[in-house]
Amino acid sequence: MTTEIVILAGGSGKRMLSGRPKVLHTLGGRPLLHHIIESSAAIQPSRINIVVGAKTRDFIVEEVGRYPLNMPDKHTEINWVTQPSPDGTGQAALLGVENIDDETVVIIINGDMPLIMPDTIARTAVVGGNLNMVTCNLDNPKSYGRILRDKNNKVKGVIEHLDATQAQREIKEVNVNCFGAKAAWMKEWLPELKKENLLKEYYLPDIVAIAADEGHDIQCITPLDYQEILGANNQVELSNIERIYQKRVATQLMKEGVSIMDPGRFDLRGILKHGLDCRIDINAILEGKVRIGHNVVIGANSIIRNSVIGNNSVILENSMIENSIVGSYCTIGPFARIRPISLIGDYAKIGNFVEIKESLIDKKTKASHLSYIGNARIGKNVNIGAGVITANYDGSGKHKTTIQDNVFIGSDSQLVAPLNIGEGATIGAGSSITSDIDSGTLVITRAQRKTFPNWQRSKSTKK
Repeated sequence: MTTEIVILAGGSGKRMLSGRPKVLHTLGGRPLLHHIIESSAAIQPSRINIVVGAKTRDFIVEEVGRYPLNMPDKHTEINWVTQPSPDGTGQAALLGVENIDDETVVIIINGDMPLIMPDTIARTAVVGGNLNMVTCNLDNPKSYGRILRDKNNKVKGVIEHLDATQAQREIKEVNVNCFGAKAAWMKEWLPELKKENLLKEYYLPDIVAIAADEGHDIQCITPLDYQEILGANNQVELSNIERIYQKRVATQLMKEGVSIMDPGRFDLRGILKHGLDCRIDINAILEGKVRIGHNVVIGANSIIRNSVIGNNSVILENSMIENSIVGSYCTIGPFARIRPISLIGDYAKIGNFVEIKESLIDKKTKASHLSYIGNARIGKNVNIGAGVITANYDGSGKHKTTIQDNVFIGSDSQLVAPLNIGEGATIGAGSSITSDIDSGTLVITRAQRKTFPNWQRSKSTKK
């Protein structure tokens, strides 16, 4: 029997006090909706249907496409369904199921539960003759709908918090808004919903009472961890589930062999692929798509964004690497910045307060201190002294510096692009180079020293 998912993502999220739709607020650096899609995709449904509002559809589709999805089957179909005007979760669910085959099992799930696990969704899909629903017992049910049971302890309905009596609000068992049933039943129940509630909307959970009245068994699915059901209605709640998510991610990475010095001070805001025996120190932030090889060390307070780090490389403290590739056996930092579109070759060293931008640094090249390298192509085994800069911008355009293999550049030199420095050349410290240099030559462009013995500074005339 095939399975399809319907994700309800049409809410505006007014309580977030934000102009962004709620499902586009981020968890782990990616939209909340991404996490629901990935958990749903993990059970390998034939299709994922996402119901969005007409006003926000284009924005949501575009934003979701900007972030990488980590799905077991990259070809899983995602079908966007438009809700013309907001009229409750019941109306959104009906739009989501109307084109699903009757014999298909359909899971309807809220788009703001990013922590829900694939296991919970998979168990909800085993419907048999039941209506499955995810429920949970909470000490403080807050604004969740409460589960109503009859004298035989069978579920007979759901009452929303706003519509509940004080006695009903004392009930600890809550509805999570994740339902599973055959599509044919959903198509039968959803059109019967009424707006008999305080908000005058079609409530999806009202299908429970309809199903129970028809004699269907209501099967309650309990998550393995209550944190799975948590959503975010404001920024405080969003920050709380962020820490839960990061702890979950860190725990999984440690189970896979990554050494994380303090899981409470770790942030993965994207997707990480890693090799063996990697170590990540405190307050490191990994964003976007990051891949690190074997035996990689990432120092404290470093930021790695959309980049690749090769085997046995060390990223020392307080360094930043963005949209770049670092080879194997490299040392980066401390306090180094690798800006986008840079390639650092094997065994290279980029030291403290060195900035690299749109440059290729070949094997065994060293820039150990206080340098700026921009729009450059630097060969193998080049030594770049402290304070060296490539002056690549003339006020209107950027120009390229090419440095061949085995060049030595003395400290405090300025390389004014466009420029080509031949293989094996040597540039004396303090030089300003404005034209090409032939291979194997020594160039020094210092001003001649002048000495004035017994020099007396002028004295101040102020009284």
